[in-house]
Formats: sequence, C-alpha cells, structure tokens
Amino acid sequence: WLDYQVAWDRVVNMFRSCADKTAKVDTLVVWEFEPGFIFNKPHEVMRLFNEVDRPNFKFLFDSCHAHMCSVVAAKQEPPLDKLCGGEMEFVRLLKGKIGHVHLIDSDNTLHDNETSTHVPFGKGLLNFEALLTALVEAGYNSGWWSIDLCFWPNAWEITAHCKRYLDNLFIKLKWK
Repeated sequence: WLDYQVAWDRVVNMFRSCADKTAKVDTLVVWEFEPGFIFNKPHEVMRLFNEVDRPNFKFLFDSCHAHMCSVVAAKQEPPLDKLCGGEMEFVRLLKGKIGHVHLIDSDNTLHDNETSTHVPFGKGLLNFEALLTALVEAGYNSGWWSIDLCFWPNAWEITAHCKRYLDNLFIKLKWK
C-alpha cells in the first residue's frame, strides 16, 4: 500500500513532467479524474491541479465522473467531499481549467465497483441542457464534445442515438 503523500507527490511530479515535455510542442495535458482513483474528491482534485501549476495542464471533465465524485462521493475515504450543487458546482469550481469534455449520463452507480457507469443520454439523472450551458460559461470553448459510452453493452449501436440527442440539444441551445 502506498502512502497518500508519496502518491500525491508522484502524481504531481508526473503531471508537471508531462506538461513540461509537451509544452515544447504546444500540446495540452488533460487529467480525467474518476471515482476509482485515489484523488477523487472535488476540492482535492482542485488542490492537485493548483499544485501542478502548469499552463498546459487542464481537466478532462467527464460528466458522469463529476456527478459520482461530487454528488455520490463514490469511493471517497472519509471525510466525504460532496458538493451541494453537484456536478454543476463542480463545473464552476473548474472554471477556466477544462481542456476537454466527455459527455454521458449517470445512474448513480459504479461499473464493477470501480469507475462510473456510463449510461446513454436520457437513462440517467443528469440535466445536459444546464450542464452544457455551465461548461460553456466555465470557459470550455472547444469544438469537441465527446460521447463516452465506456463499458456500455452494444455501445456502437447506442452511439447514433446519443449523437442525435446531442445534436437536438445543440439546436435547442441555438449552437447549431
């Protein structure tokens, strides 16, 4: 078992090293926090980000991981770090620090008791109209919105439905 502080220092130094190397080729390094990782509390995630302190280091914001970390506090060691505003508050906490996005719904469960269950849009609890708006207000301005059906059975067949869901939402938001 690895000591918490030793793990923290190794992860911070690893992200700094990656960011320093990739800065030479103008590349962004993104960190996808997940409930199954040792550092999975919203304020802990922010603290680690601030300690890495590199301009080309950002978050990969995965909607279901953000929900599971901020609402359910899945796999967190006490004291739990739940946010009253859930994933919406988490987005605001990460303002200006989001480099990429994975979108998928959450049903408050874990896949194999490790990572968030990635359920298709509309089969979970997330309000994507509000979430997408919050992400843009938090400074996310990439043209990329990735659909993440990790571990979902028949993901290829479900992808078309998920793409239509987002296309319709973008039309509703007048983004398309």
